[in-house]
Amino acid sequence: MASSSESFCFAAVGDVHGRMNRMVSFLQSWSKRARRDLAFVLQVGDFEPHRDEADLATMSAPARHKHLGDFADYHQKRRHFPWPVYFIGGNHEPHGYLDTHPRGFQLTENCHYLGRVGVIDLRGLCVMGVSGIHDEASFQKPHPPLSLLGTISNKAFTYFHEEDIERAMSFGRADVLVVHDWPSGIIADEDREVLAQQRRSPDADAVGNEYARLLAEALHPKLVLCGHLHKSYRGALIHASGADSQVCCLASVEQGPEAFAVFQVSPLGIQEITHLGTQESP
Repeated sequence: MASSSESFCFAAVGDVHGRMNRMVSFLQSWSKRARRDLAFVLQVGDFEPHRDEADLATMSAPARHKHLGDFADYHQKRRHFPWPVYFIGGNHEPHGYLDTHPRGFQLTENCHYLGRVGVIDLRGLCVMGVSGIHDEASFQKPHPPLSLLGTISNKAFTYFHEEDIERAMSFGRADVLVVHDWPSGIIADEDREVLAQQRRSPDADAVGNEYARLLAEALHPKLVLCGHLHKSYRGALIHASGADSQVCCLASVEQGPEAFAVFQVSPLGIQEITHLGTQESP
């Protein structure tokens, strides 16, 4: 992390699922209440930036969960994001749109997709994003070409692949790592019973994936951000060097404050100043 006397705050947001208005409203309310400005927002996937029904048709999801959402208003500039938003892809995204720019792009003012793998410097903070979820059967295969969209399952476009992990590891370091699914092995013994039978995870050992953990162990980020399970949790990965990576798992925006966290960056490091939507301590 670049040394600087500058201190600033940024927000992390869990799965949005097209509810951009709710995300913006919550963060604006927090900023006004806390009298703090946000430098930028990092979002952990399942953002769902659907411009229209054609985009929505390229998302992998049951029909009952396919909703156009709020993004069209931002794309058509009827509304705007008050701060730069940087997001990765989850397993519910319009890949017919996002995969036209797999290295990332600006969708509209203050809204940036980090790509399948993306690294960006934000005020001296090195932020890496890796899109997608793990599927062992697909992992060593190449990404399907966009030309196959509509002839194969949309789900085939939702996975990260070996080439993505290798590319991410080649960067060598990151201050913040943004992934969709949790790193495996972060659940403390005392939390195992509470985390059992969570969404998509029959037991605590099944939570997360080994490649998100591998990236954290290789890159030694100060902070790992993730979502996917619609569950708020805080954990840590202790590295062989004795350093640690704090892990912030966020719920979905529709669940309320547990989908949000705010961090302060200072010469002392990265510190969470809100938890479960509460204001920072005086």
